[in-house]
Amino acid sequence: MPDKLLYEHVHSELKSRIADGRYPVGERLPSPAELCEEFSVSTITLKRALDMLAGDGYVVRRPRHGTVVVSAEPEPGGSAAGGASAGAGGLPLFGAVLTSFDDTFGSGILTSMIGQTSGRANLAVKMSFGDADAEEALIGELLAAGVSGLAFQPSSSESVPPALLGLLARRFPVVIIDRSYDGIPVSAVCSDNVAGGRAATEHLLDLGHTRIGLVTSASRVSTVQDRRNGYVRAHAARGVPHDDADEFHAVDSVTPGATTSPEEDMARLTEFVRSRPGITAYLASEHHIALLLRKACQAVGRAVPDDVSIICFDQADALLDDSMFVFTHIAQAQHLMGTRVIEELFAQLDDPGAVTKHALPTRLVPGASTAARH
Repeated sequence: MPDKLLYEHVHSELKSRIADGRYPVGERLPSPAELCEEFSVSTITLKRALDMLAGDGYVVRRPRHGTVVVSAEPEPGGSAAGGASAGAGGLPLFGAVLTSFDDTFGSGILTSMIGQTSGRANLAVKMSFGDADAEEALIGELLAAGVSGLAFQPSSSESVPPALLGLLARRFPVVIIDRSYDGIPVSAVCSDNVAGGRAATEHLLDLGHTRIGLVTSASRVSTVQDRRNGYVRAHAARGVPHDDADEFHAVDSVTPGATTSPEEDMARLTEFVRSRPGITAYLASEHHIALLLRKACQAVGRAVPDDVSIICFDQADALLDDSMFVFTHIAQAQHLMGTRVIEELFAQLDDPGAVTKHALPTRLVPGASTAARH
């Protein structure tokens, strides 16, 4: 068979497999070696076939990631090329992949996104529960459903799902929520976590605490690192010594999809608190960690805030529950975050490939968990 017909045959067969779901959206094609062996063709012939698939918009080829299926039915000028596709009622369909949400953090963002799309777009929401493999599959499901924009809250800032890289290569509208990717040209909406971490630490320093601990989850996201950076910068700015040994970064039970129990975390956290009696205040990177930390302090006979002060990020609204313990906390502009995410998606429909970074301001809210050192 002439070489031209060979690569056309491979191209046609692979396209057919993608269309019928044998190679689903979001998954990698077999390796070049496997495909060359299956079709009995040279690497040059296979490359031509894959280049044709990429040109059609079916796949994206990325170094170290292989060839990833990004669309089962690409259409020039349609959603596969970054343009707007119509959902129910002729409105664009946006997709959102979130790790999780609750009354403390996330529900405000989601509520705002729903409100901002009302009458303007349809919104399909998927939950990954922190599973990286699930993220890849969920992005694929949303693409197959015909979304024309994606809001994505990744479980890690250290690795990018191949399907997402494929979307960015095609200038498909994408906005990252509550995270950032270093060196990746993609729009993002998050809080100014460095400023928040610094404001929280400086508040404790102003109260007279000079040895402040830091407790975070084990999550590998930019949010946690930025809050730590703010904590470290506050010490440096005030000329207060900081000891890395006063940091605990192993709270696992609060992360979506975790298999560690709160009881296991409590045991480790209690031992950490017991072993550092000189610490008089803590910064907790999130509200659920602050709850565990307060219990750990109580377990070793240290009352909050009489003996130990705690400040955290976020706090569920007390509403009608007057008995709820309200921590001094850094409040994030969740409703504004959701609004900016949707507005960015609409902006990218008009200007594909535009990249905008939003770091929203936070505010310190006094509560019952902090007091002046005595």
